[in-house]
Parts: sequence; structure tokens; C-alpha cells
Amino acid sequence: MDPLLTTLSQLGLGLATNAIFELLKGLAGKSTNAQQITQEIQNRINMHGVTVRAETLISALAQNGLLVIQGSHLHANQSLVFGSVKGCAVVGNNSAFTTNSTAITAGSGAFMETQGNAQVRQNSDGSISFHVGENGNVNFKTTK
Repeated sequence: MDPLLTTLSQLGLGLATNAIFELLKGLAGKSTNAQQITQEIQNRINMHGVTVRAETLISALAQNGLLVIQGSHLHANQSLVFGSVKGCAVVGNNSAFTTNSTAITAGSGAFMETQGNAQVRQNSDGSISFHVGENGNVNFKTTK
């Protein structure tokens, strides 16, 4: 197998394992059935301590579930889109989104959150724009 494909499959397995572990830890002691647990697993991904690079575009959008990015760096040379369509997306706690001409950095205890139809776009022209549709919002929070 190609070394790159091997690495990518291991990364995906690690992300999935971490997400499932955190979910099950949160559900411990709660009354849930197998269908509820399956739905929760399908609708959630946590990225912690991850570096992702792309030649042109990264699109990190929560379609219906929850996307959490912490302690990570995502870089796309041209543009990066972060947010949610119907779900919720959170980035922060020592994370950075960068392009060749823009940067969004959230330090320790700082978070950016989107809910509903809302995205933050680092555009190829060097601008950063906020797009909020029906039932959407973008929030900035700190834990300190």
C-alpha cells in the first residue's frame, strides 16, 4: 500500500477512535439505547492535536452533527471554510486556520463557534468573511 494512504487511514482511524471514546465517556451512566448511541457516533467528530495541509482548499463543515477542533492547525494555500450547515462547529484552544494570506488563531481558552447555517471563510483574495443564513450564528467565547 502507498505510504501516504497508509498514513491517512491511520489518521482517520485515530480520529474516529478518539471521537467514539469521548462520546462513550460522556454517555456513561446515562440511560440510552443502541439507536441513540449509533446516531451520536455518526454525528460527531473531534480533532485534537491535528495538522492538516491542502494545496488549494479545506472545507470543514458540520452538515448535521458536531465538529470540534482543538489544539490543531489547518492550512490551505488558497482558502479555508469552517462552520456548519445544520449542525454545530467549534474551533479553539490553541488552534489556527491559515492560508498563504490570512490567519485565524484562537489561543488557550478562546473559541469560535458556529451553529446552524453559518460559515467563516478565508478567501483566496486575502479577505475573511462571515456568512450567516437562516437559523445561523457565529459566536466568540473565552473560558477565562
